[in-house]
Amino acid sequence: MSFHWTTFAFQLVNVVVLLAILQRFLFRPLADVIARRQAQTAAAVQAADAARAQAEMAARQAQTETQATLDARQQLLAAAQADAQAQRDELLTQARAEAARIVAGGQALAEQDAAARERRTWDHARTLAAGIATRALGAQPTAPEGYAQRLADALQSMPGPERQALLAGGHLRLVAPRPLTDDQWQAARQALTPWLADALPATVTDPALIAGLELCSDTGAVRNSLAHDLERIAKAMRHDTGTD
Repeated sequence: MSFHWTTFAFQLVNVVVLLAILQRFLFRPLADVIARRQAQTAAAVQAADAARAQAEMAARQAQTETQATLDARQQLLAAAQADAQAQRDELLTQARAEAARIVAGGQALAEQDAAARERRTWDHARTLAAGIATRALGAQPTAPEGYAQRLADALQSMPGPERQALLAGGHLRLVAPRPLTDDQWQAARQALTPWLADALPATVTDPALIAGLELCSDTGAVRNSLAHDLERIAKAMRHDTGTD
């Protein structure tokens, strides 16, 4: 096999021409496309980085603004709470002062009313006591022996069965506020003779009667004393005046 330099030269020229054509119409446009793609990619990456940085900055700014808003809100709430507490304390102080004033006024009025009621009560008591004493003493005998006659009159006015039950009852006794004098004894004997003949009952003393002469037994009693008259008149006067 022989080597032809002429053929080799033509082939080399063909290769150079082909490379030139490829360089002119393929490699250079392709490099330009790749360069443009790289430039676009770099620009896109740069834009993305810028957008990310801007977004991060906006997020930090938003967070800062949010925190500032929260701090301002907390400050406003704290100020409002402090103001509300101050107003509440002031109102509470005023309410306590007003309550103390009302209580003091009420106590003063109550004391005045109590003093007035006490004066009225004492006035009423004096009037009632004077009336009771006047009526009771006006109804009393002028002499101690007169109680015996009142006792006789009371026995006389009693219904027969009631008087008989009294006189027939056990422990029949004549009650006086103090030991009877001779005159009082004779007056009592004379008053009771129509019902007891000469057999007078035992005599006992009871200072609570104040004055008078009563006849008692286990089955009844004839009230004939100043204490009983005072009690009866007092009840009547309290009923007339509407008091208990």
